[in-house]
Amino acid sequence: MSISSSPIPPILPEGEAEPTLVLGDAQPTFAWLVMLQGPRRGRLYALKAEGTTLGRGATNDIIVDDESVSRFQARLSAEMVFEKLQFYIQDLASANGTFVNGQRIVRQVLRDEDRIQVGQATLVFKQL
Repeated sequence: MSISSSPIPPILPEGEAEPTLVLGDAQPTFAWLVMLQGPRRGRLYALKAEGTTLGRGATNDIIVDDESVSRFQARLSAEMVFEKLQFYIQDLASANGTFVNGQRIVRQVLRDEDRIQVGQATLVFKQL
């Protein structure tokens, strides 16, 4: 029987510290979409402040495999409003429309628990 062990980190000489891990300029958004109904039911999608695209096309951040969804259906983006990150969804002139809480939208502010409908897919917006 073999015992596998994780590698032991090297011991640094006295007075030396481990290098600082730099995370970059990207700020955490603490917002995501959850697919409630549709081909990828149960999947979580983290939203990016610089923008997240949604549609049937393979180059989107969130792909919805549904023929009634446009290749480029909608874009989610964020803006700072009174020191809080506020998310918006904008329909990209899709054929069948983008709906938030049952209302067809062009551009809409998103609030926690808002329901987004594109084609046969329903997603819920979550933000901390």
